[in-house]
Amino acid sequence: MYIGASMRVMRKMMLAYGRRMDPARMHQRSLQGAIRVAASAARCSKAYRSLLQEHGLDPAAIGSKTDLRRLPVLTKANTFERFDLGDLARPVSTKELADVLTSSGRGGKSFGFRLTARRQHEASWFDIDLGLQDVFNVDELPTLLVNCLPMGVVFRSRATTVANVSVREDMACSILRDVGPRFAQTLLCTDPLFIRRVLDEARRAGVDWKALNTSVILGEEVLVEAQRDYIAKRMGIDVDSEPHRMIGSSFGVGELGLNLLFETRETIRIRRAMRRDPSLEQLLAGRACGVSMPSVFCYNPLRCHVEVLDPDASGYGELCITLNDPNAVIPLPRYSTGDYGRLVDRAAVADAVALAGGARPWLPVVLVCGRIADRPMGLPTVEEIKDLLYADHDLADGLSGAFRIGHDRATGISLAVQAATEAFAADDTFVRRVRAQVNPDRRPSIRIDVLAPGDFPYRPMLDFERKFRYLAV
Repeated sequence: MYIGASMRVMRKMMLAYGRRMDPARMHQRSLQGAIRVAASAARCSKAYRSLLQEHGLDPAAIGSKTDLRRLPVLTKANTFERFDLGDLARPVSTKELADVLTSSGRGGKSFGFRLTARRQHEASWFDIDLGLQDVFNVDELPTLLVNCLPMGVVFRSRATTVANVSVREDMACSILRDVGPRFAQTLLCTDPLFIRRVLDEARRAGVDWKALNTSVILGEEVLVEAQRDYIAKRMGIDVDSEPHRMIGSSFGVGELGLNLLFETRETIRIRRAMRRDPSLEQLLAGRACGVSMPSVFCYNPLRCHVEVLDPDASGYGELCITLNDPNAVIPLPRYSTGDYGRLVDRAAVADAVALAGGARPWLPVVLVCGRIADRPMGLPTVEEIKDLLYADHDLADGLSGAFRIGHDRATGISLAVQAATEAFAADDTFVRRVRAQVNPDRRPSIRIDVLAPGDFPYRPMLDFERKFRYLAV
């Protein structure tokens, strides 16, 4: 038996084992894994020992009986912005380091880093392949994965064929059109803004999404259902009944890892049912997320431990994640992500599935409402504006997807929207339709400017190498 076949057998066995595991036992193993990471960090990280001592804890006392909730919460500010890497990392020779990945730099004054040792790097494909098999059955279906994520984010996989092209839509579409037909299915990994560029190029290049059996994995920012509907229409995917193709969202943290939280077919069904059924929305999410639906994600508790810090009466608070890898070069137990969310117990998930139909997710569920910094008082959320702009697909065709929310002296709220072309920006009828779409009966109204691509003052060329800032604050 060669290594590819043995790995397929192992993935099948691990997924079957996980599906049979008692949820309480799975959670306990996740918690124990997080405590082991903290104990390892206390031994090997000078920075973490300092944080523990400042928190009134003895680093030597951190062990299996430690209450994880008593440990300090790590942030970019109290780690990467305070300590140098030599103090944060465990003692590792530079010759042992195989990979460096930065955070986006969006959420602080500096970048966070993930350093990967060679042994970890060689094994990094396994978690990715396990998730791909669970959702896309890649062990049985020869699969081409085209990765268009920016910032040097690459995939390692032994179960799929990977093309890492970054933000080059011409390269991506050429590979899909000319190489893709050799495979049983293709996966496109990108973000909700850059996929607009890919879809336009694919139309020009003659990419047949249906013939290529293409599914999409979207990361980097929150995907709202109106966007999913729009992308599905452009790619010919029936989201609600397609048994093989899907458009799914993935959540990662540069300092910790990719695909920590992810949608499955089951969670997508639940989220879309929430849009149709207010009672289901109230049951699962309450109203704490505001106008837009929260993302409904699963996570592998054996890979990471997820907490909600200082939850309010509805269970919402800031997400905090521990990557359960005691050998991480930079251990970050209880790392705050800056996102607003809520853990959902299995009883509530079971009740939601009864209303939504379909199967129950076998992994634990967490709701994510987006970044806390993207929820300023007095302004609509980024997700709310996305829902409005993508609700009308004809209007969405005339926009690039980029916009900036800010304050206006007269109305209180301003919205600058980038048109897809100069012609759309100059079309008075189109501009009036955009304004009516965003302001049907809103009080106070939003002042809306529809700008030509070159007149949009916020990175007008949209290089896509950075996360786009939708808020002016």
